[in-house]
Amino acid sequence: MSKRNYWVGIGLMATVLMTGAVAQASESPRITASTDVKPVNTLSTEESQAMSLAAGRILLHTDRARQAIARKDKKGALHEIEQGLTLVKIIERALPRYKVITEIKSGDTVYKTEEEVSNDYVPVFNEQYIEDIIVPVVQEKRKSHAARMKQQKHAAKKGKRHHAAMEEFSMWRLSSMKLDIRVAADALALAKNELESDRMKAADAALAALQSEGVIFEFDEVELPLSEAADNLKLAELEVDEGRISAARATLKLVSDDLKRYARMVGESRAEEVRELQEKVDKLIGSLGDEKRASGEAERIMQEIESYWKRVVKWFR
Repeated sequence: MSKRNYWVGIGLMATVLMTGAVAQASESPRITASTDVKPVNTLSTEESQAMSLAAGRILLHTDRARQAIARKDKKGALHEIEQGLTLVKIIERALPRYKVITEIKSGDTVYKTEEEVSNDYVPVFNEQYIEDIIVPVVQEKRKSHAARMKQQKHAAKKGKRHHAAMEEFSMWRLSSMKLDIRVAADALALAKNELESDRMKAADAALAALQSEGVIFEFDEVELPLSEAADNLKLAELEVDEGRISAARATLKLVSDDLKRYARMVGESRAEEVRELQEKVDKLIGSLGDEKRASGEAERIMQEIESYWKRVVKWFR
């Protein structure tokens, strides 16, 4: 047999074998897997609303506990944490549970398991407590993210920008806000232990972790300039409160740009109001050039920024 005929024969044999293997695989899979999820207990609409309200109250007590720690009020902080832990227990008892049945089979060998699991992410009901619940979480997430960005800055190489802009957590464009109840339970328990051992800073760090890591925001795809303006106004207010005047000035410049973009997207009557607010923001930016003087007027400046924020919020409503 010539070499040519030999390799042709081998090729034909391989084709036949592969075709047979594919046919066999399509007729009888060598391995199969299936997962079946069945609810064990479910919540009514009223129960779901109650659970969401409880999740929101956990965040409210968390922020109040941090405020008490800042005042060196150990007793008050412990009371707020205990309230949070009570709500955690209530939610844990009511969490919907599901039975998950998994089966994997190959030939006569079968793997099968049943387990009961719960959904640990609880939607947060926030309409009544938007400033008390969401704003502290937004601010803590921003500080946490900014700290990480600062640590990574030296690792960024020239050429491509570091993945890049500060992550946004606008309360106005989120489609849902969820609390990880397991993270909340662990963080509150740790904060309580740290407080009882008089480690105030460690307790505050545990509560901050609850706000920054225990809350999940899900956003709509479309980003609105107005939502960014609301975000940046709250951030500028925080920066003034912390004495970081130059940072607040830079943030307010972003607000001015946000308002310019928004003015181009709306009707003339609204655009006129937006331009009026933008001019006030620009005037405030100019007054922050004298940092020493601005630091002495921090309270007035914060009130002015808050009034701008309220105007922006009114446009949303």
